[in-house]
Amino acid sequence: MIKRLAFLLLIILTIHQAYPQGIFIKVVNEGDKYKFEIPDSLLGQPVLFGSRVVDISSPSAKVYSAGQMRKPPVLIRFARRNNLMVMEELVNFVDVNENDPIFEPLERNAKVGGVCYFEIEARNENDDASVIDVTKYFAEEVQLAWPLPDNVKKGRLDSKLSKILSVWEYNDRVNVRSYYEFLGGKQTFTITVQYFLLSLPVDPLLTRFNDDRIGFQPFNKKSYASGKPISTNRYISRWRIEPSPSDMDRHRAGELVEPREPIVLYIEPYFPEDWIPYIKEGVEVWNAAFEKIGFKNVLVAKEFPQADSLFDPYDIKTNVIRYLPLDEANAAGQIWTDPRSGEIINGEVLWWNNVVELISMWRFTQTAAVDAKARALSYNSEFLGEMIRYAIAHEVGHVLGIQHNLRSSYAYPVDSLRSPTFTQQYGTTASIMDYARFNHVAQPGDLERGVSLSPPSLGPFDYLSIEYGYRYIHDVRKPEDELPVLDSLFKSKGGDPMYKFAPFLAVPISPDPTAQTETLGNDIIQSSSMGIKNTQKIISNLVEWTLSEGGNTSDINARYEALAKQYFRYITLSISYIGGTYSVYGPIDSTLTKHIPVSKVKQRMALEFVITSLKDVHQHLDNQNLTKVIGSKAENLLKKQAEIMESLLGTFILPRVLRNSLSDGDQYTLSGYFSDIDKLVWENLSPNLLYHQNLQITYIQTLKNLAIIPADADAGKLGANAIIAETAYKQLLLTRKKLEKMMRKDSKSKDHFMFLLELL
Repeated sequence: MIKRLAFLLLIILTIHQAYPQGIFIKVVNEGDKYKFEIPDSLLGQPVLFGSRVVDISSPSAKVYSAGQMRKPPVLIRFARRNNLMVMEELVNFVDVNENDPIFEPLERNAKVGGVCYFEIEARNENDDASVIDVTKYFAEEVQLAWPLPDNVKKGRLDSKLSKILSVWEYNDRVNVRSYYEFLGGKQTFTITVQYFLLSLPVDPLLTRFNDDRIGFQPFNKKSYASGKPISTNRYISRWRIEPSPSDMDRHRAGELVEPREPIVLYIEPYFPEDWIPYIKEGVEVWNAAFEKIGFKNVLVAKEFPQADSLFDPYDIKTNVIRYLPLDEANAAGQIWTDPRSGEIINGEVLWWNNVVELISMWRFTQTAAVDAKARALSYNSEFLGEMIRYAIAHEVGHVLGIQHNLRSSYAYPVDSLRSPTFTQQYGTTASIMDYARFNHVAQPGDLERGVSLSPPSLGPFDYLSIEYGYRYIHDVRKPEDELPVLDSLFKSKGGDPMYKFAPFLAVPISPDPTAQTETLGNDIIQSSSMGIKNTQKIISNLVEWTLSEGGNTSDINARYEALAKQYFRYITLSISYIGGTYSVYGPIDSTLTKHIPVSKVKQRMALEFVITSLKDVHQHLDNQNLTKVIGSKAENLLKKQAEIMESLLGTFILPRVLRNSLSDGDQYTLSGYFSDIDKLVWENLSPNLLYHQNLQITYIQTLKNLAIIPADADAGKLGANAIIAETAYKQLLLTRKKLEKMMRKDSKSKDHFMFLLELL
C-alpha cells in the first residue's frame, strides 16, 4: 500500500487527460504556469465549483480533517466580456414559467455580476476557445471555494512556499490540487486543497416535492406567477436513479433493472480488515428497498482499487466512506447537491476514530443485564460487526438524502419489544433513521427466548422513504404530475404507526413525546421503567462483571459514568409528556387534528414517574460496593438530581402546561400541576436523607424564584410569565403552611424544615 501511494503521488504531479474525448476545459502546462482553454460552448453553462481538504496540519477543531468537504459547492458560469473571462456565481434559483409575464421582470431583477475575472491571453480558433492563466488564482486562497471557515487561525499565506501541485483533466471536470503554507501564526499551518470544476447537465433533474409525512434533506425554491403571492416550493434532495433508455420499457413493465448509474461508495483502506464485510453490508442493505421499486444493485460498496493508478479518492465523482483519526466519537453522512434541482452529486460517510467506543458503550449500558456477551470489554468482530453494520446503514441513509425519523421508535407497542417473533421480524424501531439504539426493554431471560436486541436491517418506514424519494414515475413532465402517485403511498398505509414521521427537534425536552431520541416503544414511562430495572442489575454487578472480563478501576469508572447518564436519560424522556402535544403530520382535511394535547392522566403519570425516580437515585446509583472502588459520586448525582427537579419547574415546561390547560376537555391546570409536584416532593420522603433534602431544597428555591417578578420587568412583555408567577406564589403560601405543620410534628427534622422556611 505504501508503494502504491508513493506511485500515485508521482503521477498526480503532472497533468492528466483521463478522458481525452469531448474535453470540458483543456489544461495547458507551460513550465510552472497553468492555463485553461475555456471553449465557447461552455460559456453560460452551469458549472459546480467547490473544494475538499486533502491534508491539513494541526487542525484547530475536531471537525476539520483530511478528506472532508466542509462547505457546499457553488454554481458558477463563465462569460466573455471583451478581453476578459468572467466567473459569475449563480445564487438565485426560482420556479417560474417562461411564458408567464413575470418572467422578463424577474430576469431583469436577477442580473449576475462577476466574482473574479481573468485576462484572455489568446484565442484558440481551432477549438473556439479562450486561453486564461489560472496559476495565481489557484496558488492563493480561492475565497469562492475555500474549504475552511474564516475563524480558522492560519497566519499569513507565503506565496513562495505555496503552489499548484497538479491538475487533472477529464471530459466533464477539472481538478486542481494546491498546497498552501501559512506563516506568522502561533504555529505553522499547512493545507492541501483539491478544487473541482464540474460540468452540470443543461437540463437539471426533475425536482420532486417534499412532504411533511416523510423526511428528506429539504431543497426549497421561491415560486413566482404574475398576479399571485410569492410562495415556496419545497423539494427533496435525491440521486438521479433512473433506468437506462434501453431498459425503460422493461422497468415500465415491472421488471427489475439496474439503474443507469449506480451509487458506488468506496471504503478507505484505513478501517480494520475484519470490519469491511459489515461496512459493505451496511451500504448494500438499502438495495432491498430499491428492489421494491424496480431497481437492483443501486448501491455498491467497494474497496479502493489497488491496480488503478488514476483512482482519486478526493474527486467530486468519488463517494467515500472515510476514516477520520480524530478524538471524536461520532459518525455522519453528508451530501452535496446541484443547487438548481437538489440532485445529489456526491455523498460520503465520515467515521470518526472513537465511534466504536460510543456504540459499544450503548450496547453495554442498554443490554448487559440481558446479554452476557455485552459485558465484554472488547467485542469480537462478529458481535461488533452487527453494530458497525447498523451505524453505517444509518449514515448511508443520510447519503441517500434521508433525514432522521424520530417517530419510528414510538411505533411499536412496548410489550412487542419482548416478543421473539416480533423483534426478529421488526427489530426495535420502524426505521434505522431513528435514534432508537438497542433493546433496553428486554429483561433477563428474554434473549434466551429469542428476543432481538438490535435495530432492524431496514424498517418498514425505510422502504416507504426509498419509494417516495426514488420511485421512477414514467411519463411525467413537471413535479405536479407526480403528486397523485406520491400521495397514494401514504394513503395506502392508513393509520399504521409504522409509517408515521416526526422530524428531529433540537430542544432540551421534546414538545412531542413521540418524537425523541433514544426512546423505545409507544409508552415511554413503561419502557424507561424497564430500562431502569436493567440499569439496577448492571450497577449491582458492575465490579464483578468488569473484573471478570479483565477490566480495571478505570473501566469500572467509565462504565459507571455511562450507566448514570443512561439512568437520568430514562427519567428525562418521560418529562416530554408533561405539557406535551402529539403532532400529526400530513395535509389538513376535515377529519385531521394536527395537535393533540397529552391527557391529564398521562401527564400525572409522567410526573410521578420522574419524581419517584429522582427520589430513588441513591438506591440505584449510589452503590456502596462501587464507592469502595471508584469513590463517591454523590456530588455529581446531587447536581443532576437538582437539574431535573428544576426542569420540572422551568421556563420550558410551565408555559406548555399553561397552554394545554386552555384546550378543550379535562386538561391539566397549572395550579393542579404545582399541587401534584408539591404532594410528590413531600410524600414518602425522609428529610434526614441527603438526596431527599436536596430534592426538597431545590423545589423550594425554584418555586420561590418563580413567584418573584423582577421590579424592572416590562409589564407589557410578561404574558404567561405573570400567570405562572401568580400560580407559583399561591402554591408557595400553601407550601409554607405545610412546612410549618410538618415542623411541629417532626422534631427530628426541625432544623431542615426551619432552613426551608428561611428560604421562603
